[in-house]
Amino acid sequence: MVERELSGTDLCLVMSNGVVDREAYQSLYYLYQPIIGVKALGLYQTFWSEMIPGKTKSQYISHAELGTLLGFSVDEFKEELFKLEGIGLIRTFEARQAAYRYIYQIRVPLAPNTFLNDGVLSSLLFYRVGEIRFRSLQHRFRTEPLPKNIVDRTIRFDQVFDVKAGLASAHQPKAYAKQERAVYEFDYSFDLEEMKRQTDRFLPRTFYSKAIDHLLVKLAYVTQSNEALMAELLNARFRHEAYLPMTDAEKQERCKQMMLSAKQKLSREKKAKVASQDSVEVGDIEATETMESTHPKHYVAKLRKVKALSERDEELIQQLIIDYEMSSGIVNAAYYYALVVKKDNRFSKNFLLSIVDDWKQKGYVTASEALAKTQEQDDLIAKKQEQKQERSRQTVGGRRGRTSNTNGGPNPKWLQEEKAKQQQYEASKKASFEADVPDDEEMERILRELKGN
Repeated sequence: MVERELSGTDLCLVMSNGVVDREAYQSLYYLYQPIIGVKALGLYQTFWSEMIPGKTKSQYISHAELGTLLGFSVDEFKEELFKLEGIGLIRTFEARQAAYRYIYQIRVPLAPNTFLNDGVLSSLLFYRVGEIRFRSLQHRFRTEPLPKNIVDRTIRFDQVFDVKAGLASAHQPKAYAKQERAVYEFDYSFDLEEMKRQTDRFLPRTFYSKAIDHLLVKLAYVTQSNEALMAELLNARFRHEAYLPMTDAEKQERCKQMMLSAKQKLSREKKAKVASQDSVEVGDIEATETMESTHPKHYVAKLRKVKALSERDEELIQQLIIDYEMSSGIVNAAYYYALVVKKDNRFSKNFLLSIVDDWKQKGYVTASEALAKTQEQDDLIAKKQEQKQERSRQTVGGRRGRTSNTNGGPNPKWLQEEKAKQQQYEASKKASFEADVPDDEEMERILRELKGN
């Protein structure tokens, strides 16, 4: 994570270089929001709401005031701001000598067709929303082409408007700044020449162009693919089509589809070969330091004692990191807890997701913290369960003989008082009964009277 000093008392100035129209709003809600989340989108809209009406800048405002509007802490503000910066919706500048410290320049979102044609953004959106939703979004923003066999009859500008040369030269237009849309930047080490050398057998060098090169680097960055894997995918996809006439646009579209369906294209043997090239030494799997410092694909592979992960594990790890925004340490700890602590041999995906969701709600950020707190919780639950079973045994024993004290100790005071009252009542009833019963002499007299003697 990039470190930046950010204080609640810092004053900032919000500026814009464009206007968000209806198309931009659709792009924000349908395309950007699944990637950046609703909190970052709320911060972006708050920046816009601070603009002075009719102006392209705001009044001075502090980070604390912005956080209060959204209910964000300074750390949350920084986290959501970084998302907006990373995807290109915000540019941040630090002022050297001014009353304010930061300038936040708002960028207008990319148009939907530009967004969906971008290799990185469209791939990231695909992994976030899934194939069905992605195809639906493509269909939503698709522009229907004009029919064939038509003739353009549109009137030209000069056929309608008569602008005199003198009037045209009298107006000297100002140098208006061009509206800059959202752009993102990334730094990824990828040897394009090495990849091309590995494809020379099937693909001619004329297949590549600057646009194709740039797209391939982007796709490699999104999927974290190395040169060998990219070369193998290109060979498999284009080996029979490389010499056919194709435009750059057609090649780019097929490259995107190639990466989106890469899991189906690669066999287990190919993935195992690529994994063997990137083998990593993993330390003690029970040590939290190992969990924090090891990539999940290497840690989980050693935990499961396999050379290459299954597709289910790969998709699940990607979901935990991208959708749940969990660190590698937390992901590794969750797998360790499910497979080792709970001994979930059948490995329920829902069980693992419930663990991570619980840890996220409680705000655990490190593997050691998550495992320690969860162990304390498990011990507490076990203790309560034991107490519940003990109470159940005591209740059953009380039903069999309520007069006996199961614990062997003195009865409570209220129980002793109730018992004394019960004994007193029984004694009075017995005395009353005995007073009503005649003695032997009285009984003989009554019998004689009955016999008539």
